[in-house]
Amino acid sequence: MMAAVKESDPDKAFAKGMVAHHEGAIAMAETELKYGKDPEMRKLAQDIIKAQKGEIEQMNKWLGNQK
Repeated sequence: MMAAVKESDPDKAFAKGMVAHHEGAIAMAETELKYGKDPEMRKLAQDIIKAQKGEIEQMNKWLGNQK
């Protein structure tokens, strides 16, 4: 998240910070899938991974188009 802190453009800072945030959420969800037993929580973890990977891709694409 430090990249977002050093970014002067608020839109870029938001995107960079959210990418880092989502990466952390994905790591937590992967831990749930590795060790968790509850079907509801495992399904939630799968949904989080799917959704947030897509959002990371979207934000990285947007960042790549910025000058």
